[in-house]
Amino acid sequence: MQMKKRQNTKRLPALLSAFLAAVMIIGVLPAQVFAVTQAEIDELERRKEAIEAKVEEKQAVVDELEEQQAGVMEQKKALDDRNEFLLEQLKINAEQIALYDAMIEEKAQEVEAARALEEEQLQRYRTRVRAMEENGRGNVLAMLLQSNSLGEFLTAIDDIGEIMESDKALEDAYIAARENTEKVKAEYEAVKADLEEKKVELGNEQTEIEAQIDEAAKLIEEIQNNIDEHEDELEELRRAQEEAESTIEKKIAELEEQKRREEEARQAAQAAASGGGGGVSYNNSDGSVMGTGNFAWPCACTYITSRVGGRIHPISGVYKYHSGMDIGCQYGDAVWASDSGTVIVAGENGGYGNCVMIDHGYVNGDNYYTLYGHLSSIGVSVGQSVSQGQYIGAVGSTGVSTGPHLHFEIRNSSGPTDFNWRFEGMLTYADDA
Repeated sequence: MQMKKRQNTKRLPALLSAFLAAVMIIGVLPAQVFAVTQAEIDELERRKEAIEAKVEEKQAVVDELEEQQAGVMEQKKALDDRNEFLLEQLKINAEQIALYDAMIEEKAQEVEAARALEEEQLQRYRTRVRAMEENGRGNVLAMLLQSNSLGEFLTAIDDIGEIMESDKALEDAYIAARENTEKVKAEYEAVKADLEEKKVELGNEQTEIEAQIDEAAKLIEEIQNNIDEHEDELEELRRAQEEAESTIEKKIAELEEQKRREEEARQAAQAAASGGGGGVSYNNSDGSVMGTGNFAWPCACTYITSRVGGRIHPISGVYKYHSGMDIGCQYGDAVWASDSGTVIVAGENGGYGNCVMIDHGYVNGDNYYTLYGHLSSIGVSVGQSVSQGQYIGAVGSTGVSTGPHLHFEIRNSSGPTDFNWRFEGMLTYADDA
């Protein structure tokens, strides 16, 4: 009996240690009733990605409106140029009409002057003819009596004929000059008529162009109002996006702190149990598998098309931080777990498409996760424990993607990390990666 009692006494510290460890673990549970869960964070992530999708959609609308506005502005500039040209043509046309008015007036005066000369010469000619008719017989007899010979008489008759012919020729010249002046005047009037017709055509076109310019200006203003409205909505979405990111960061920090306390409690429990002679070992308090911290490359391909860091998004065209590496795999290539851990996401996840996320637990005081995006198929499920190098899915192009590739991330408690250094020397990069 004594021997049995001593054995029970020796077992007491071990039992007490185990009890205290259990109390320490249980002591964490009440806080977890109201604690942050990964599912809550995942839901927030999904909501944030939905907002991001709306931001990209709204930005696309704004870009399209701005492109439409630029097109209308270009059309308006062409109309403005045409209107300026027409106004210049109307100015030239008015100057030409004024010039031809002056030339026509000048020719009209020349015509009147020519008519006056023509009338004067005609009167002179008529007077001479009338006088010769009235005094014809006497004049002829006088010339015959005064002539010394028949030849001299005939010469006098010829002289009278030449005078008459000269008067008639001068009258004909005046008539021809007047008719020529009238012809030139008529030509000027025809040109002026053409100019007047052209003036009407130019005026009609210029009026129509001005109406089109007014219409284009109104359309530009309407588009600008539409752009302003969408940009206001875009600003609200971006504020919501920032708030969502802030909330997620806060929740992740709370979850990390929660896990840290849990880890401390577990380590204390393990120390107490082993100190009491027990040989019990623990995974994470939720039964998840802890990783090694030595991450392996997740696929056979080592060609990087886009590395971690800032870049212009290939679809939205927006400059933003790229939180992982895009690996240029072939469609259907195998994807392996980079480290041991527990699957916390296995399904469609916003822009990541079909996505797997693994929690590797605490390594050197920091909680690590890996993410594998755009998969064509998924080979694991949430809550499943996986080993490093285990098949978890196949490369695809689901979600927001321009083609088959693997989006790979390594995250810690603070969020996505730049892990290029972990695989230095084994990777090749595209020129624009």
